[in-house]
Amino acid sequence: MEVATNIKRITIQDTAYPVWLREIPDAPQEIYVRGELAEAKIPRIAVVGTRKPTPYGIQTTERLVTAISPHCITISGLAYGVDALAHKVALKSGGITWAVLGTGLDDASIYPPQHLVLAQQIMASGGALISEYPPGTPPMKHHFPMRNRIIAGLSEKVVIIEAPESSGAVITAKLALDYNRDVLAVPGPIFSPNSVGTNRLIAEGAKPVLSASDIIEVTTTVNSEKLTEREAMIYNALVAGPRHINEVVQITGLGMAIVSSELTLLEIQGKVRCVGNGTFTVIQ
Repeated sequence: MEVATNIKRITIQDTAYPVWLREIPDAPQEIYVRGELAEAKIPRIAVVGTRKPTPYGIQTTERLVTAISPHCITISGLAYGVDALAHKVALKSGGITWAVLGTGLDDASIYPPQHLVLAQQIMASGGALISEYPPGTPPMKHHFPMRNRIIAGLSEKVVIIEAPESSGAVITAKLALDYNRDVLAVPGPIFSPNSVGTNRLIAEGAKPVLSASDIIEVTTTVNSEKLTEREAMIYNALVAGPRHINEVVQITGLGMAIVSSELTLLEIQGKVRCVGNGTFTVIQ
């Protein structure tokens, strides 16, 4: 049923209503869709996180989404920070992405308004905008936690990149657990406020993400030549054989915090792995 230009209203009784969303106990009685929301024959992965990611969070989002987006539908919330970046990287990688909003889907209501062009790019690339709110609904604070249950309900897996202890991303993760979805979290430095939520989720049973293959089977090959200067220093220090992180610090002359962060990024890329007790080796 058309309720506004190219915005469709779909009730829970309609065959077009996503079957996975219908499964959750608090499924919305109706949703509005703008774009293409066909039954997905590939995995649906939500990627969410803080509105103020650190450089580590930005790098991690870029590398993980670049690797997984050709093999899945990337779902997020069009918000500032990790959400918008996940959409942008998925589009850049040629993937399909769905954005779940806490506002109406008409151009005047999309929030934040700075992401209107991104929303249009999502639709132009075969993706969709989704909301339970009718056209003309403005942004309201209580709409966004409600929006998070739709992100979780549409997804098979939810990946949390960076999240403070009290954040919308953590709310999404807990809803996903309630809905029997897989929850994955990227570990981060224990002194970073943005990693408190993700590290706590891992402590409570979420699967830690150490490489893109922890999220989904990735068929792209890893090119070990495409490394930053720091990554190359650390990678080359491990080529001769497994080394403890303290040895890597001594060989490279980089600080412990830098080596630890870069090793995590190399793990996410699938170039190195931890073999236990702080010892790392390259993946041939």
